[in-house]
This record gives sequence, structure tokens and C-alpha cells, in this order.
Amino acid sequence: MFSTIRTSVDPSSKRYSMESRLRGKVLIFNHREFTNGYSPRVGTEKDVERLLQTLPLLGYAREHIKVFENQDASGIEAIAGKLKTDAELTQCDSLVVFFLTHGEQNDRLVARDETFHLYEFIEHFTPAALPAMAGKPKLFVVQACRGGRLDRGVQLQSLVSGLASTLVTRFRFDTGSFVGANLVGGRRYTCPVQDNRIFSYPEFADFLIAMSSHHGHVSFRNAQGSWYIQELCNVIESFDPDDESILDILTATNNAVSRRVSNGDGRRNNKKQISSFYSTLTKKLFFMPRPLQS
Repeated sequence: MFSTIRTSVDPSSKRYSMESRLRGKVLIFNHREFTNGYSPRVGTEKDVERLLQTLPLLGYAREHIKVFENQDASGIEAIAGKLKTDAELTQCDSLVVFFLTHGEQNDRLVARDETFHLYEFIEHFTPAALPAMAGKPKLFVVQACRGGRLDRGVQLQSLVSGLASTLVTRFRFDTGSFVGANLVGGRRYTCPVQDNRIFSYPEFADFLIAMSSHHGHVSFRNAQGSWYIQELCNVIESFDPDDESILDILTATNNAVSRRVSNGDGRRNNKKQISSFYSTLTKKLFFMPRPLQS
């Protein structure tokens, strides 16, 4: 039987609280070089540069954004394990983890020396494993291939007048294959929540996993960075914090990525990409403006 985990989170709220002293911490695992036969990820440093520029726009202080370069699998595990003893996490409203690396089928990611499974890694962040983040949003953003399939795209003809734009770019692949309510009886009722009330909660609630490509497909990157991270940063730079939630940001990013088309050789030419996300968030997540802590 698990012990009860204390949390300051209000289960009846419709929005995640983002008003604490710390907006949250960000971990960026950036992989350019590998010892296991994978090619160098040219351009990934451009993604890191953009993230460091744009994440403060979401309220994340620069000193709380940590970049880890070319970690091996054991190093990644150790960094995740140390979070459990990080006293500052109790003051954080959220936690964000980026993986910029190669990827394989079935959401296996490539560390410097070997592969590991994304969803096994995420188990380090459940309430039992990381009590300080219980009931708080935990975001995982993955720039990596998810297989070797190429999206050929389809031809659509819009019946709405206007202008459409398509961005053509040369690329590389991020893969090793290539360079508080219940529903009872159909009726909804709300449970009153009292202070100090103990309530059951799913282990894997409050996660959001954003992926640069669809299941089984490649993810494009060039010397100027990856399609996905660059478009994500573009969206963040222009989003409305009062009106747009994290789901709005990611949906707009999907749209921007979908407009790109590859300019490569042979079968890699004129291909498309669509990013995706999976959410177990239980509340709306907005990045309301606030002064950054020094």
C-alpha cells in the first residue's frame, strides 16, 4: 500500500496553478555525437539556441533551464533520479523535459551509447517516484524520428479563396536509418472537495508528451535545426498567453510543421511531416505572464 502524498494542488480547479515563485524547471537533453554507430545530428545546436531564447517567454527563468550534452543512458537515468532530492521542485508549478536525439520504432530514444524507452523513462516522474510534482503538469517534448517511414502527403484543393504558404527545406533524418468530476449513470455530478481531503489519483495523470513526428515516421532536420523545434519556437514567440493554452500552442505547431515540404534526393524529396501530442493533463494549462525571478 502506498503512503499518502501531500500536495498543495487543488483537485477541483479547472486550471493548473502557474503562480508559484518558480514557473518550473526545464531539462534539455541534447545529443549531437554518438558512440553507437549513429550519425552526428548536425544542426541540433540551433534548436538549443532557439529554446534558450524562447522558453523564458513562457515564464521559465534562464537559470532554471539546464542543457545536458551527449549523455549516455546511465547519465540520463542519474539526472532524473537526482530530481527526487531537489528541494526547489516543491516550489515549482511545472517540469519540462526535452529530448533532441535520434529515435527508433516504438518510441525508443538514442542516448550517446545505447537506446532507452521513452515511457520507461517517464516512470521517474509519477507521484510515487517524484512526490514534489504530484498533481502538477509534466511536459515531455521529443525531437526524434519514430521509425523510417516517409510521409508522401496528399494533394488537397481548397475551395476557400486566400493565400497558402509552403516552406521547402533540405533536411536530415533523426533516425539511425538515415543520415474533480465523476460520470455516473450517464449524468455528471461534481464532488465537493474539502481541505486536507484524501482522494485517489491516477499515477500517469498530468503528463503531456509532444512528438516531432507521427508514429513510425521520420523527423526532418537540417543545419538550421529541426522542423519541429524551430516551428515550436516560432509559435511560442507569437502566442497570446491570456488566450492560448499549451494545447493551442502545440496545435499551432502541428499546423506549421504540416506546411513544410522536404527538398532532398530521390525518395526523400517532396515529403511531409506532422507532429503529434498525447495528453493526460487534467486541467487547462496557460502560461500567464509573470515577472521572472532573478
